[in-house]
Amino acid sequence: MKSSRLPRQIGAFTTMILLALATTGAQAVSYDEVLAWVARYADAPADGLAPGPYGRDRIGDLAAYLPVGYVDEFDFDALALDIVPSANYTPHPVYVEATEQFAGTASVGSNGTLEGYTAGRPFSPEQILAAAPGVAGYMVAWNHIRRWQNVGYRNESTIAYIQPTADGAAGELLDGMHGGGHVERSLSMYYHRVYLSGIASKADEDYRLDVAGSDELLFKEYIEMLAPFDIAGLKLVIERPLDQSLGDQVNSYLPTERRVRRLSSKERSDSWLGTNWTLDDFEGYSGLVMDNDWRFIGRKVVLHVASSRNSRPEFHGPMSTIPLDRWQLRPCYVVEAVPRWKDHPYGRRLIFIDQQTYSVAMTLVFDRDETLTKVMTTMYEYSDELENPPLDQSTPRWRASIVINKLDNSANIGAAAGPTEFVDVKPSQVRRIFSVSNLTGGR
Repeated sequence: MKSSRLPRQIGAFTTMILLALATTGAQAVSYDEVLAWVARYADAPADGLAPGPYGRDRIGDLAAYLPVGYVDEFDFDALALDIVPSANYTPHPVYVEATEQFAGTASVGSNGTLEGYTAGRPFSPEQILAAAPGVAGYMVAWNHIRRWQNVGYRNESTIAYIQPTADGAAGELLDGMHGGGHVERSLSMYYHRVYLSGIASKADEDYRLDVAGSDELLFKEYIEMLAPFDIAGLKLVIERPLDQSLGDQVNSYLPTERRVRRLSSKERSDSWLGTNWTLDDFEGYSGLVMDNDWRFIGRKVVLHVASSRNSRPEFHGPMSTIPLDRWQLRPCYVVEAVPRWKDHPYGRRLIFIDQQTYSVAMTLVFDRDETLTKVMTTMYEYSDELENPPLDQSTPRWRASIVINKLDNSANIGAAAGPTEFVDVKPSQVRRIFSVSNLTGGR
């Protein structure tokens, strides 16, 4: 174990940042400042903090693993982080076997397309580090899209709309929120994703589900709003094609209109139900790879809740947006995603993708003036006590997503209301649950 003491120049630099924040308030952070942070702390190791509790008095140490624009959110008296050793989350053997079987067959096309892919992880770490930044960025993005997810997952969640309070005291909060802020509105949602192709556990079925469209689609998603009454019954079915030039097909059913309508690609970049997320922001990034130009920035170890200890997500902090949980130092790839659509509200994203699980640990969103506008983080759970977990327990399971709007000091938390289940789905269930013609019915 290396020493947990950071170099003196790191502590001095952090102190300077925190003093500036304390005397002038949270200031706008630029894209170049975040890149400078990545470069300055590029060598901060995955064992750079000794396991144990960390409070406000250790924020200088934490700053090597939390970017400028986010570290200030941890600057409060009751800060309580439990840092544990980084765990090994090897994918299920069927995914490892598929990765080995098809190693070297996938490639990045001239426009960033994924070519020659069958199943498993498309690109190895060696390929990523050897490629030019413009190609390596796509490799990481495709590895994220094709990460080990078996046949998909389902859950119910609660979405909180959080505003600051005038005196910093707690207003109305939801279960699991132990800090400040006020929840002005909350929604309940059911979500289910099913993969149709590239499924490593379906080798005997040509790595596909036996349903119509499995040769053309990557996955389908079903979303249904459960509460409150004014939004209950809103449903969406989203189909992600293998040929991303076709774009997603997003169909929604509005109970008030009693009809199904198809959303345009531009609507995907709008605010999702008044939150600080768009449809492409779920789990850090869930949009089309081909909607962006990607570039590999480098590697960076960051703090992340990779395996929550809580049966229910817990939060603290001035806006109740900081996970009250166990954290790990996770080595990540850092990639830049610049929207190809010139009218997109985002100027660029900087995405930190776990080098082992390829889940998104953190996403930083910048506007077209290169100012940091949003910080998005995720929380996962993993059966780390099982050496050979069964298929339905062998993936990181989503527990929560947090987005902090740095411009207006608002936030949203999407937290799992129960377990995220990775379940097998019969072809008849796919036809029933994920059918656009059944949107006017129910699950």
